[in-house]
Amino acid sequence: MLSRLAGQRRAFATVGGRCSAAHAEILRRIRAEKLYRPITPSWREFCRDHMSISRRQADRLIALLVRFGPAYFELAEFVGITPEQYAVIEPVIQEGRLRSNGESISLVPENSAELVAAVHNILADATPAAPRPPLSRCDRLARIVARGRTLISQLRSCYDEASSEADRDQVLDALIYLSNALRDLDPSLPTVPRGA
Repeated sequence: MLSRLAGQRRAFATVGGRCSAAHAEILRRIRAEKLYRPITPSWREFCRDHMSISRRQADRLIALLVRFGPAYFELAEFVGITPEQYAVIEPVIQEGRLRSNGESISLVPENSAELVAAVHNILADATPAAPRPPLSRCDRLARIVARGRTLISQLRSCYDEASSEADRDQVLDALIYLSNALRDLDPSLPTVPRGA
């Protein structure tokens, strides 16, 4: 049973985002029923060693499935929408269709351009137009650091999810690029060479 589910999960992961809901459902079932225990007692180790995904990423996918259902994954594939943005759009999604301006758009690849435009319009209408007061230098810096932490977490997740050495090398190249770009702020910072 577990090997069949794991094989399905790998197949879904290679096909792409369209199968992410099914991917998340398989992960949810394996975790909920503790089907990983004959192989390893740890969910973290099972995810890392047998699913090529971090425990955190697996738990995140399961949480998104539980919170939003499969429609989130379908729309995210076509639009690249965040969970926070989906929460704004969720009320206008019904029965696999996004309803906007009197139109009903199916969540299918052929409608990607229409979906992107509709989501953009819905989010623009939902965004408050009131100007925000300017942030102090300290507040701006705190926000930049928070975004940096998020970026680091996302890069770490990409590295953990990489299925090949070439994929991991792409993540490392991105890290080196960012490190060297930050060096431009202060030339006394050391340059990070590739392979270091």
